[in-house]
This record gives sequence, structure tokens and C-alpha cells, in this order.
Amino acid sequence: MAIQPTQPQGVGGVLDTAFQLYKSSLGVIWPIALLVTVLSLAPFVYLVLTGVPVFDPTATAVDLSVIGNIMIAVLISLIPSTWGMSAMFLKQEAIGSGGDLSTGAAFQTALQRLPTMIVALVLYMLALTVGFVLLIVPCVILALSLVMYMSLALFEHKGPVDALLGSHKLVWGNWWRTAAIFTLTGILMMVLYLALAFVLGLISPFAAMALGNSLVVVMAVQLISQAAINVLVMPFTCAVFIATYWDLKLRKQGGDLAARVNALSAA
Repeated sequence: MAIQPTQPQGVGGVLDTAFQLYKSSLGVIWPIALLVTVLSLAPFVYLVLTGVPVFDPTATAVDLSVIGNIMIAVLISLIPSTWGMSAMFLKQEAIGSGGDLSTGAAFQTALQRLPTMIVALVLYMLALTVGFVLLIVPCVILALSLVMYMSLALFEHKGPVDALLGSHKLVWGNWWRTAAIFTLTGILMMVLYLALAFVLGLISPFAAMALGNSLVVVMAVQLISQAAINVLVMPFTCAVFIATYWDLKLRKQGGDLAARVNALSAA
């Protein structure tokens, strides 16, 4: 049964659609979310286990080598984690729209779109950097108006530049509604994240003491805790993006139709 709405919704309706998509897809999506978490954190774990410093709490000055190690880890994890996140988007959107897309097919399609996604991400970050250098406000405006590039690149097979421009056209005119949706989502995610982190934070020390208090054990417990949180939180974040994309597309189509009717009436 399709969850995708057929007419524009209010902010509450979009979030309700996201909750429905989240509940319907979590049972299928969680392994992908776990994989994305592992792919994202694996380089950092490798650096720590091999003795390469990524954080020194006793340092009194900025250590450029530490910053370099972190940047390398981020770059290494960028491609595989983007691939996994793209597959999650495709699989979740197919579930919501009543389509039939296997997990393997989602990863295959995501792999085909991976170069576009990486280039679009780099352009997105460059745009935010320029906006930040100019003023904080342009950075915030660009961050939101361009943020739907991933949906357009994956669902409509647009190129990097077209995806960013398409996102701007899609969001512009509904910027404040989109801001309200993501602000409420951010608050919900913060509450959920803090609640899960609190529960796991109570459990983690006992697990570490029971298994041994070595660095490897403590890191393993923390990694498992972080993975558990991401498995629950990440699919909902994706669901909000998809539900927002659906709503913006409906509003855009409605606006285009109204413009055509007005043009015909004027003629």
C-alpha cells in the first residue's frame, strides 16, 4: 500500500507521512542504516586501533597532524557511506510509493548515481562555504534551498548542477514551510537521540566493566551504542526528506498547473 500522498499537506501532515514511512520501512531499512554507520566509523576505528592519533585531550595547541588524520578518515568514509545512504533513500522511497525495488537493486542504482552524488555533495559544501564567507544568513538560506539535491539526483536522475538548481526551484516559495519541517524534525531527533544516548550511556559502563576496561572494549561498546542510535534515527531522517520532497513536488506541480490555467484565461 502506497504511503505517498496525492495532494499537498501541512507541516503536521508531512511529518505524519514521514512517521508512516518510517514505521513501514524500518524493518527493511535498518540493515542498510547499520551498514552506513559501520562504513562511516570504520576509518576512525582503524586509525585508533593502529595507534594513529585522532584526538588528544591533553593537547594545549592545535595539532595539524590530528586534523589531517580526521580529514583523511572523513574522505575515506565519504564514498562508501554516500553509496549506502543513497541506497537507503531509494529503497525507502520505493516502499513509500508502492514500488518494488529489492535491496540489491537499490545498491546497484545507488552505485550508478554515486559519481553524481559525490560531485553534488562537493558543490553543496562549496556553496555553503561561499555563503558562510559572505554572511551567516546566505549560508542558512543556501543550506535549506539546496538541501533537496539528493532526492532530485536519485529519484529524477538529474546531474549535480541540475539537482542543486532543481532543489532551489523546489524549495523556493516554500522556504519557511520547509524550514519549519526540518526545525521540528531537528527537535524531535535531538530529544530521541538524547533519550537513546542516556539509556545506552547507563548501560555502556557496565558492559565495558564486564568485558574488560581496555581501550578496544570501550571503543567497541561505544561503536555498538552509536550504531544502535543511528539505526533508529537515520531512517526517520531519510523519511522526513522523502516526505518533504513528495510535498514540494505536489506544490510545485499545483503551482505550475495554476500558472497554465491563468495563462489560458488571460489569453
